[in-house]
Amino acid sequence: MHSDAAEPVSLRDAMAAAEVSRREKKKNPAFAAGLSLLFNGLGQAYNGQFMRGVLVLLGSLFGLFILIVPGVAIWAWGVYDAYRTAKGMNEGLVPYRETSPLAVVGFVVVWAVTIFLLSAASAMLLVAMGLQGML
Repeated sequence: MHSDAAEPVSLRDAMAAAEVSRREKKKNPAFAAGLSLLFNGLGQAYNGQFMRGVLVLLGSLFGLFILIVPGVAIWAWGVYDAYRTAKGMNEGLVPYRETSPLAVVGFVVVWAVTIFLLSAASAMLLVAMGLQGML
C-alpha cells in the first residue's frame, strides 16, 4: 500500500538543500518556516530581513508577557511570513535578499541574550516578591 505521508528529512539533507538554494539564488520556504518555528524570527533572518526577525521576536515575547494568545499568534504569523516571503522571493514578487550567515548567527545570539535577560529579570522579580512577603 502506497502512503502519501511525507518522508522525514534529516538536518544534513535540509542544509544541503539550503546550500543548493543559495547557489541558485533561491530560498527554501519550508526551511525558512522551520527556522521561524524553532526560533521565532529566525526565518526572517534567513530571508535577509534581520530587523523584521527581531521585531517578530520582540513582538511575540511581548505578546506572551501580556497574554499567551497574542504571543503565540505573532509567532505563528512569523512562521507564515517567513514561508510566504521566501516563496515570494523565488517567484520574483519580493526583492531577493542574500542570506548572511553572520546575520543568522547574530540573530541566534540576540535571541539567546533576550531569553536569558528575561529569565534573569523574572527570577529577580520572584525573589523580590518572596523577600517582600517574608518582611
